[in-house]
Amino acid sequence: MISKMMSEVQISPPFSKLREHEVFAVEADRAQLIVRAGSPTVAIQVAGQRIEANTTNDVAVISVTGLHSNTTYFAFLEDGAGRSIGKLSFTTRPALTGTTTKFATISDVHLGAEDFGGERSIKEPEDTDPPYPLRTGAAAIAEAIEWGAEALLIKGDLTDTGAESDWEHAHRLLDDVPIPVMATWGNHDVWGTREVDPQDVAGSFDLDGSPVVVADLPNVRMILADTSVPSRGWGNINQHRDAILEAARVDQPVFLGIHHNIMRTTIPWFYPMGIPAFNAAGLLKALPEANPNVFISAGHTHRNRWHRLGANRDIAFTEVAATADYPGVWAGYEVSADVIRQTVQRTASPEALRWSERCRAAINGVWPRWSQGRLSDRCVDLDLRER
Repeated sequence: MISKMMSEVQISPPFSKLREHEVFAVEADRAQLIVRAGSPTVAIQVAGQRIEANTTNDVAVISVTGLHSNTTYFAFLEDGAGRSIGKLSFTTRPALTGTTTKFATISDVHLGAEDFGGERSIKEPEDTDPPYPLRTGAAAIAEAIEWGAEALLIKGDLTDTGAESDWEHAHRLLDDVPIPVMATWGNHDVWGTREVDPQDVAGSFDLDGSPVVVADLPNVRMILADTSVPSRGWGNINQHRDAILEAARVDQPVFLGIHHNIMRTTIPWFYPMGIPAFNAAGLLKALPEANPNVFISAGHTHRNRWHRLGANRDIAFTEVAATADYPGVWAGYEVSADVIRQTVQRTASPEALRWSERCRAAINGVWPRWSQGRLSDRCVDLDLRER
């Protein structure tokens, strides 16, 4: 069954409430806090610790470590002059038992992009090097590896237009990554104006260019399935249904990474269009029969959300926001004998924050309300059942 955390939270509204200060991520032994102050430094006092941090664009992303599981904490916030600017509370998640496997995902890296927002109005100075997709992507990968990721999964839109120069940027990003990398493709990788088909260059990155890619780690089978349709923005998961089901028939839980979001309606009610409900219906019906422990995660929408899918609503499905724009994230997954745990983290490096914070202004400031989601959208547990 879906964990208590999931069962107590209903589907997130399309626009989430923004707070000046925020608990962005919570694990069993750590938390990530967002503090905003008009000063070059901030400080927090929590769990007997005093942590000082520099701000970037008036925001600090602070990791609090050494915490106890299932414990409520209060964090007291100060600006650079030592004045109180607020308080945050959070409760750490249950500890995971036994051997735990860790891997991470990024998506919507958009290598080659030079701007963002409505009418592409948020721009960098010309000839900025490395450009923002490389800065945000490299910082996210580095932080995921430091967190302990044993593998990296890329869930599509690695490139912005599929141009040759975009793939040259991909080499700069991926050639020296010290952990195994898997990738699938998104609509931007197969744009009608693309100069390169991604499957033709996958081998140069030591990537498997197959439509369905499978790899096993202790406790979990990882599957990446290509939902892209050449020259189209929407997705199709039914095209690889049989291969996905065959890969899912194993005696261990499955993490299925795709690019396009699975829509719960046939007619889209927001942009961009993902996988229509009728296209995914057959797979969602058959997956629990193939494996009762399936966690599906997508990108594409550039937002954080979780849903329950399937006839019995027993498939955990999340959308994870983009690595390249606000809030600028990567997702960490921990798999034990009992749980698949997702924790979405903001990329904290100043190089990434300078750009992602600028993207908060997109769509007249509405963008962060759409993209950020709630804590329960970002931190999700799927309780595993015995077969």
